[in-house]
Amino acid sequence: MDASAMTGALMIALVAGAILGAAHLASLWWSVALLRDGRTILGFSVQALRFVALGLALAFIARQGAAPFFAAAFGVLATRALLMRRFRRIA
Repeated sequence: MDASAMTGALMIALVAGAILGAAHLASLWWSVALLRDGRTILGFSVQALRFVALGLALAFIARQGAAPFFAAAFGVLATRALLMRRFRRIA
């Protein structure tokens, strides 16, 4: 794979990781709201599903190689950091 194709693949993995991170944190918000409202079984189900979905997505990306995996993981962590800073005042 040439350098431009590798750069493109890493950018796609980074964006995919950012989307995964945003979805992961949005579902965390949802599961906490469900638990707060007394919908315990659904809240824990959403909690389990979000971990499984993120794990499977990252495992699929890891099968593409170490570099795409690290780019996706960085996307997840960067999104987490941005959203935590953005919503720090709300919590």
